[in-house]
Amino acid sequence: MEAIRDLFFIAVVVVYIVDISCAVDSLKTALKWILTKGKMSSSDYILKPFDCSLCMIWWTGIIYLLCTGNFTLPYLVCVCLLSAFAGLIKTSILLIEDIITTIIQKIYKFLEYENNNL
Repeated sequence: MEAIRDLFFIAVVVVYIVDISCAVDSLKTALKWILTKGKMSSSDYILKPFDCSLCMIWWTGIIYLLCTGNFTLPYLVCVCLLSAFAGLIKTSILLIEDIITTIIQKIYKFLEYENNNL
């Protein structure tokens, strides 16, 4: 059960890094700049598996299972499902962010209303 929890956490971290933080785009820009000696610096190319959260969840999950000695069929299925749900994980992270933002905005509006009525 601990391995499934760890795989889930790995999936969330990978989705955040690849899809939300734009760290991979920065890496691709720097890599292209270095390889072309500063003549080109865009990130408009594919660098699989590093810019694909599905691929990265798959490979990091496999590496994790091999390193921890948990490479069994049920855990492999778990990695498959987590990688298949990469888009859903991204959407869930963004939804949680939107919910928290909405709550904070409502608190500000409430406090502003209270301050205006004093």
